[in-house]
Amino acid sequence: MTRTIAIISDCDNTLMPDAPSLLLKDNGFEPQDFWDEIDIQVKQKWDPPIAWMTNLVTLIQEGKIKQNTNAKLAAFGASLDVFPGADTFVDEINAEFDVNVEGYVVSSGIESLMKGTSLSKSFTDIFGGSLYEKNGVIAGIKSSITFTEKTKFVFAINKGITSNIREEPYNVNNFVEESQRRVPFENMIYLGDGPSDIPCFSMIEKHGGSCIAINSKDVWTKKWEFELRSRKMNPLKPDYTKGSELRTELESIISEII
Repeated sequence: MTRTIAIISDCDNTLMPDAPSLLLKDNGFEPQDFWDEIDIQVKQKWDPPIAWMTNLVTLIQEGKIKQNTNAKLAAFGASLDVFPGADTFVDEINAEFDVNVEGYVVSSGIESLMKGTSLSKSFTDIFGGSLYEKNGVIAGIKSSITFTEKTKFVFAINKGITSNIREEPYNVNNFVEESQRRVPFENMIYLGDGPSDIPCFSMIEKHGGSCIAINSKDVWTKKWEFELRSRKMNPLKPDYTKGSELRTELESIISEII
């Protein structure tokens, strides 16, 4: 039986530039002003994804963002560029190795927008926060993915229940013998770019998997840099093309697994 390896990745600033910021910019907003306001709300005990998604929905309801349906968000996603090779490397690795590599996006971003990008061509599934519509317009938050919520989807991949995790979320708690799990943790590679990925880093590393830190920015927070040093992780640039440092690292890990 062909062994299955899962490459699990954050999206914004890991596989592509920050899509919510690009959405704001496309509608005439200065993204930094928006995120500064979110920082204030977080200090007021808001959960970060709930805070920014709530503010985004408010702007949509006020008619200030023209992508006011999930279909329009997906269409906007289709207009965005991903980082070099991000939408092809999974297929290329599958062709290169005698192994079944599956790509999964687990992100706090907007699922409909991310699914509209070229990432959908090669990634098995994309999990993100979702928005519901009422009277033909986005009206509120249906679901959000926060820091530790990401680990729920990692367990769903581990147990092989991703196909119904949205409709039956409690199934992730079902006991499955380690030997019966579809993708063992040691067959997982997790890629992330910031503090929200730390719970997944910790869990996957603890269970024998591999993690890669991505640095797509010129400036990182001191807290993130400290976390990486503590984990002895060297950040890599988000270039997924053949021959790049990141791609070479991915191929090296896969070679060790198989």
